[in-house]
Amino acid sequence: MMYEDAKGAVHTAAVAAGVASTSPIPFSDAAILIPIQTTMIIKIYSSYGESISEGVVKGILEATTATAVGKSLVGNLLKFIPGIGTVAGAVVNGGVAVVLTEMIGNTLIDEFEGNGHIDLNELENIVKHAIKIAFD
Repeated sequence: MMYEDAKGAVHTAAVAAGVASTSPIPFSDAAILIPIQTTMIIKIYSSYGESISEGVVKGILEATTATAVGKSLVGNLLKFIPGIGTVAGAVVNGGVAVVLTEMIGNTLIDEFEGNGHIDLNELENIVKHAIKIAFD
């Protein structure tokens, strides 16, 4: 049941991230994604009987997702072009947001399945690793 609950949190967050990232406002992605991914991580921890502070998760995500948002630069720049650019930018950023959210969530689940416990340093490394995988 732990695994299924955690996977459900990842699926829900990935869908929400994909929808939220279609915002036509350039560079609004991080502000939209961080609360979604924070909630997902907290739910994954909870699924495995652990707790983690929302502030800690948010801090880790803010420190690491700037890289991810920078890498979605093309999608954000496209949003400045009225009409077709807005649509193309939304598609690019939506795809990036889904992949990134799934990578963070699934990597975290894999670690819980393997180790049973994740400390804060491990969480930061997991998020950085997921970002690296998503963009390489």
